[in-house]
Amino acid sequence: MAECVGTLAWPLRGQFRQYKRGSKLYNVQLDESGMTVTSDGEKQVVKVTDLVGCQCQQEQQQQGNSAYFTLLAYPLTGGRKRTRLALCFEVASKNTFKENLAVANAWRRAVYHAVRNHGTTKPQVDHSKKILLFINPNSGSGRALQTYRKQVSTLLAEAEVSHEVLVTERASHATDVVRTLDLTQYAGLVILSGDGLLYEVYNGLLARPDWNEAIQFPIGIIPGGSGNGLARSLAHWLREPYRANPVLVSTLNVVYGHLSPLDLVMTETAKGKRILSFLSIGFGLLSDIDIESERLRIIGESRFAVWAVARCANLRRYRATISFKRAVGAPVPAPLASSPMLQRSQTLQEGEGLPSTNARHLSHSHSMQLQESKKGEEEEACLDILPSLVKVEDGALEPVPEKAQEAQECEEQQQQDGAKSEVLLPGLDEPVPDDWETIEDEFVMVYCSQQTHITSDVLIAPQATPDDGYLWLMMLRRSCPKTTIAKLLLGLDGRHLRYPGVEMVAVEALRIVPGTSKGYLTVDGEVIPWTPIQSHVLHKRGRIMTR
Repeated sequence: MAECVGTLAWPLRGQFRQYKRGSKLYNVQLDESGMTVTSDGEKQVVKVTDLVGCQCQQEQQQQGNSAYFTLLAYPLTGGRKRTRLALCFEVASKNTFKENLAVANAWRRAVYHAVRNHGTTKPQVDHSKKILLFINPNSGSGRALQTYRKQVSTLLAEAEVSHEVLVTERASHATDVVRTLDLTQYAGLVILSGDGLLYEVYNGLLARPDWNEAIQFPIGIIPGGSGNGLARSLAHWLREPYRANPVLVSTLNVVYGHLSPLDLVMTETAKGKRILSFLSIGFGLLSDIDIESERLRIIGESRFAVWAVARCANLRRYRATISFKRAVGAPVPAPLASSPMLQRSQTLQEGEGLPSTNARHLSHSHSMQLQESKKGEEEEACLDILPSLVKVEDGALEPVPEKAQEAQECEEQQQQDGAKSEVLLPGLDEPVPDDWETIEDEFVMVYCSQQTHITSDVLIAPQATPDDGYLWLMMLRRSCPKTTIAKLLLGLDGRHLRYPGVEMVAVEALRIVPGTSKGYLTVDGEVIPWTPIQSHVLHKRGRIMTR
């Protein structure tokens, strides 16, 4: 039986002229694989996984009965970056503008149907609800608000993602908000900042009475700070071209809203405090550089490289006892291997007469509440679709069908069933279990990573994935050659695992007992007391927005 979208049968087919491309007719088809446009032997294919949205327009000075719909996509260009593509089609087959607009709107709804029902088998956020977007205006080089206005708000508008903005005003502001937030009002929580703000959000969720369920609430991350390890790691895992446009790649994860499982780590301190993390735990060289370079935050992520030079000249060593439960069945840590590139949408005779991909040609009014922003600034974030067309309000999209909702629930249950059982830890004042290993030594560095990257440029655990169930423990002991340390400071790019003196092991649980009087012990880059701690993996307990 043919599937239906609105009043049209699925897949959709039609003949349309392209906006300002003359009288030439194009055959357009939209199905579960994407959109295909053909004419006179030319063929252009836009994959469903590259589609973002669709908007309906009319002429600014309406003279005829034509309506328009514009397909919006971000295909890969040469496998190296994603570029905005807008294809605008004229609907003129009916006798009245109202009838033509109804056809255009049917295509608009069909595009979202394709993206949200055929673009993935993963569960998704509830697209009928708004997301809450946290922005730290002081993160990194202080450009997060500018990033929102110039890039993020526009892309969310294109995809009709309703959102509310909360600009943080102080440290722990996000923690305090999330602790009492009515999560049922939102589709997810998205962070536009560095990893530190996400750390605040997760520990706000942990502080709730319903923390066990709350930590599974959908989370999104868009880089806007001096440390963007999780955003970079997700792009690495998805094989997305992060460096070309980190904000675009990460915002697209939020736009699609597909939910992937994410390992979280619970850390217990000597005073009984619990801390939830998603990125790293450690002390020594990398922690020292991270914390002591804070004064250089204004220069962004390059502060790490600058301070590494200073730290190398005055290398510190720390006595500690490291105990861990080795992960059974984990891959043997190995240097980085190359990954295949994503396949891109294909166009025959590409680039010939395509609409401009300049962002100023697109507009969309979106639902948002931006604190302390002027109307003019909000309008500036919305773009004009094409000079002589204006957007027509299209009405709400249909919710995801019940069949798709059932598939989502099934997928979520499968993820939970696939999660490893959590390691039961003894008290910090009790001996570690017999199946743990213990090393007592002087260390230049001990660092556990949950992700491949701990910043955009530091690839520490090449084989890590967001939901592998492991902490990747890297140790440099006192005996580590100085040449190895120098190479590490020149760049952690995944090749460091072959250097002499670098030890890495995948673990499920960890205990650190400092043996020197002082040092920086960090969790996700945040300093915690220099006292004994122990940590274990909460396998697949988080849910992160991805493509």
